[in-house]
Amino acid sequence: MLIYLRDYANAITATSFVFAILGLFLALNGHIEIGTASMLWMWFLDHWDGHVARKTSDSRRPGAADFGKCLDGFGDFMHGVIFPSVVVVLVGQGGVLSLVAILALIMAGAIRLSYFESFGLTSDAKFTGIPVSYDTPLVAILLMARPGFPVAAFPTVFALAFIALAMLHVTTAVKVPAIRGRAIPSATILAVVISVVLARQGLIGAASDDSCRALETIGGRENE
Repeated sequence: MLIYLRDYANAITATSFVFAILGLFLALNGHIEIGTASMLWMWFLDHWDGHVARKTSDSRRPGAADFGKCLDGFGDFMHGVIFPSVVVVLVGQGGVLSLVAILALIMAGAIRLSYFESFGLTSDAKFTGIPVSYDTPLVAILLMARPGFPVAAFPTVFALAFIALAMLHVTTAVKVPAIRGRAIPSATILAVVISVVLARQGLIGAASDDSCRALETIGGRENE
């Protein structure tokens, strides 16, 4: 099995899973912004693996393309469905609306990916419906905008945004161009910049939380 990772495109896909695992670990341990920053690296690597696969199609070993297609599908489900669902639950603190959002997101994501595996892009290289690759970027954008929302309102806004996106995943009325060619470096630069901004935001937030806990501890000792 591992021999199929001795393929440039598949090696890129496999590397992207490292960032996915790190992103989930960080998010589940309370560092949502930093986890999302890590997941953005999986997101842009997911575009590079397809680009490399197309460039090296003539020299790939037999079976590498089929293996890579399956591996890439799992990656899409990871950064396009699982991670956003986890963040929706964390932000919503397990509320009912977050449950509705992840039900919609996971069902729509599974249907959308199945449709893509069956029918692929349109004849003019467009996706039918919004691809799940838009989910992690939406997580990043909403988290960066979080300071501008009232604390109590943000979980509702977050969940509703993904309910709306889930509906757009399965619509046939929208056609979206695939990110290919010269658009890939631009998307990569944008993802890296946003990941740095999010990581900084997360580190500042973590430092602020530590300061608050330290002050609470000092205050509690003084009251004893």
